[in-house]
Amino acid sequence: MESGNQYLVKLKYARPVKTPVKRKHKLVEFVPIVPVESSGKTEYLRGKPEGVARVFLPEFLDFAKRLGFEVKGKKRITLVGRDDYAYLRVFIYAMVMQVLRTPNQWGRLEEHVLNMDPIPLRYWAATFKRAYWKYKDRKKLMHLARLFLEVEDVW
Repeated sequence: MESGNQYLVKLKYARPVKTPVKRKHKLVEFVPIVPVESSGKTEYLRGKPEGVARVFLPEFLDFAKRLGFEVKGKKRITLVGRDDYAYLRVFIYAMVMQVLRTPNQWGRLEEHVLNMDPIPLRYWAATFKRAYWKYKDRKKLMHLARLFLEVEDVW
C-alpha cells in the first residue's frame, strides 16, 4: 500500500558483540517522514523515531532491497521507501533479528515476516513502537521479540 509518507531507515555504528557466526552489524533507527503542505510547497518533516535494533549485514540490506527500499550511501547507509507494508515488514524483521544469532534462524524469520497478513503485521509493529516510545530501551524490545517468536511460532 503506497502512501504519501516516506520511511527512513538509518544504519549507525554498533559496538561489537560476541556471536557464534562472525557478521558485520549496525544499529538501525526507523524514522517516518511526513509530507506537509504549506503555502503551495511540500515540506518533509521527520517524525518521532519508532525503534532501534541491532541488525546483521548483508542479510538485513538484502531483505530491505527485496521489499523495494532504496539504499543510499556507502559509509552512512540509509534506506528510503514509500510502501507502508514493506516498512512494517522491515521494522518487524529488524526488531526480531536482534535476538536471533544464526543465519538459518534469520531465513525462517524472513519467510515468516514475508507471509504475515496485514493485521498481525500492524499489531506487532504497533507493539514494538509503543514499547520503544515508553521505555526507550532495547532490552524491552528484545523481550517483545522473544514473545513474537513464541506467539508466532517461528522457532
